[in-house]
Amino acid sequence: MLKVAIVGNMLCGKSESLKIFKSLKCYTLSADDITKKILQKNSEIINQVIDLLGKKILTDNKIDRKKVADIVFKNEKILKQYEQILHPEIIKEIFEIYEKVKNKDSKNLFVVEMPLLFEIGAEKLFDVVICISRKDKIEKKDDFYKDYVLRIKRQLPQKEIEQLSDFVIDNNQDLISLKENIIKLSKKIKKNL
Repeated sequence: MLKVAIVGNMLCGKSESLKIFKSLKCYTLSADDITKKILQKNSEIINQVIDLLGKKILTDNKIDRKKVADIVFKNEKILKQYEQILHPEIIKEIFEIYEKVKNKDSKNLFVVEMPLLFEIGAEKLFDVVICISRKDKIEKKDDFYKDYVLRIKRQLPQKEIEQLSDFVIDNNQDLISLKENIIKLSKKIKKNL
């Protein structure tokens, strides 16, 4: 079962692409969903995050990811410390799941939406990296513009992500085109299995 990572900057269509791969019967995971799970259930990681950021990140005794984001995306040093706690656990979880499913359908793809793949140096762990590319459509008047600006600073420039990836899918048309492009690429990748 080939390990495929989906990358690309914010709002480029990674999640939509992951849904399309799922509709093609690929095994799919989202690093963001894994992060949520870890921050809800892994007491060791939860305690480390609280030690780093303080109890002010809690709402109803649970880690509030919005409060975490408000802190970490404004302080690069704290962001790096936060990521050093989380990223190894995210990678560990992804590959524990891969080990459980890899023999169930070895002719299929194991597709992970992994926004910071290159930034954390995890690209060598995957067989194929697909970049979803889309022109920036964020307006300064959008509610989440400030949050977007803080988060996008953490990511490599889109052009660099494209150059580092094995394949680039252009997502500047409609959803039907995106699906057609993913189906074509999926067939191309599976031919090499």
